[in-house]
Amino acid sequence: MSGSVCKNLDLFAKMCGDKAAKRVRMVTTMWDNAVNQTIAKTREKQLEKDFWRPLLDAGAQHKRFQNTFKDAWDIVDELVGEREVLLLQEELVDASRHLNETTAGKALYSQFQRLLYEQKETIKQLEREARAQEDPELVQQLHAEYEKVEVQLRKTWDDMEKLKIPLSRRIVLFFSKKTRSRRIDLNLPQPEEKQPTSSVSMVPR
Repeated sequence: MSGSVCKNLDLFAKMCGDKAAKRVRMVTTMWDNAVNQTIAKTREKQLEKDFWRPLLDAGAQHKRFQNTFKDAWDIVDELVGEREVLLLQEELVDASRHLNETTAGKALYSQFQRLLYEQKETIKQLEREARAQEDPELVQQLHAEYEKVEVQLRKTWDDMEKLKIPLSRRIVLFFSKKTRSRRIDLNLPQPEEKQPTSSVSMVPR
């Protein structure tokens, strides 16, 4: 899975929590078009082992979608009936936390920190390349790219400031009401270029 898909999956797991995981279905598609079933099954196992394991251990289920009407309804029917509260809902309603104080909010803050670091490194690289070039046109292009990344850097910083939790509030949260659900940490490996197409579906309260 790509880096962005891994980030979204990690954020989803932290929004969900372990109690609502049983209402999650990890769905792999394109089985009706798979030329080599052996390769497809190998990639399926890799998804289960390297990407989905904590969710599956918490009660989520993996389903194959064979691109049929029956398969679609079978998956949906499993989600009809009993509901379960998301960890995010517990944190916002029962524990009276602000969005940036939730498990998902903190995960998003960590993602912004990594993005900020990557953008700073990109700016440094562009600066080095611009100084090394003697072609005026190329220098101009690098400078334009530099300015674009700088704008992104400022936006990332502003977004991080909005998610920052003051020390006094962190102390209050330490003694605040605890949630029934627990966070799920996926501990995702480095993303690879090609993985089976997948999607996630669930029915929140």
